[in-house]
Amino acid sequence: MDKAGDVLNNLSIFKNIKSTDVVNYTGIFQSWEYIVGKKLAGYSRIKDLDKNSLIVEADHPAIIQLLQINYSQTLQRLNKKYAELKISDMRILLKNPDIVYERKDKSSSLAGDLDENKNINGEKFDINRIDNENFKDLLLKMKKRS
Repeated sequence: MDKAGDVLNNLSIFKNIKSTDVVNYTGIFQSWEYIVGKKLAGYSRIKDLDKNSLIVEADHPAIIQLLQINYSQTLQRLNKKYAELKISDMRILLKNPDIVYERKDKSSSLAGDLDENKNINGEKFDINRIDNENFKDLLLKMKKRS
């Protein structure tokens, strides 16, 4: 049986590409979880590598924001593990902007470890401490919907 690398080398589209480049290209897709972490990888995926830009698809706008917050760190990890690919940019797209859904598996949600009445530091949340009445009303409306 032929090795996967040998099969790839024999394909016409890979004739001018070294097998190590092909392995790096495919490896980057498989190591997304290592690069961004298990939770973010559960809601995002690499779609393509276009020249030196990584194209990433995210399931929800909040995931896009988290990926943007970690943009520099993600590029550092990518370039540390796949220096030969010289990735200089990451473009993040929403999977389907018309359908933003709520994930049914609550145990793997990004906020799954938080108690609904506590903040990220474990302190009890008191809505009456919020001075901005508009913001407070918005939070109360959101709470009623959930």
